[in-house]
Amino acid sequence: MSLNLQLTQDPATLVPGQCIDGALAWDREESPKKAMLRLFWYTDGRGTQDVGVIEEIELPTQARVQGTFRFNIPDTPYSFDGQLITLKWAIELVLNKGKEVERLDLVVSPWVEQVTLKAID
Repeated sequence: MSLNLQLTQDPATLVPGQCIDGALAWDREESPKKAMLRLFWYTDGRGTQDVGVIEEIELPTQARVQGTFRFNIPDTPYSFDGQLITLKWAIELVLNKGKEVERLDLVVSPWVEQVTLKAID
């Protein structure tokens, strides 16, 4: 079994409003019961984790799949790395309700780099 997820752009240089184009594939002995592709952001760090699913695409439940996809990045939020919390973007290919996952981490910023928040003295 193999899952494959690729982008045509550099995942570290995405800007708000941009289209993300990519390709996905899997080759399994058995068809998955469920298959999804999603674009989302999430927070990591201290406190409660937040998740924002921007778009989710239901995929065919076949043993072998090969295809392309396109997502539109919204205007906000931006990726950032702070002292207490970090906001990250990702695309995930998920089969069988999370038992098999392939993830691509993204950086979304109008400055084509992740924002780093500094501590205030």
